[in-house]
Amino acid sequence: MEAFIRSNKAVWLLLIGDVLAVAGWFIVKVNGGTEGELPLFAFSGLGGWNVLFFWARARLNARD
Repeated sequence: MEAFIRSNKAVWLLLIGDVLAVAGWFIVKVNGGTEGELPLFAFSGLGGWNVLFFWARARLNARD
């Protein structure tokens, strides 16, 4: 798992997941959804998980 988190593939998968989540948010919003915050910038949404992922990745890379 550590090797995967350190790899660039994990970063690309995170980026693709973020794009798909934001695209899904826009689809729901266009179809009359009531979601208020953009999920990429909500701290409890993708923004918080992205910060946590890159923090953990930096800790793993600094350990070696």
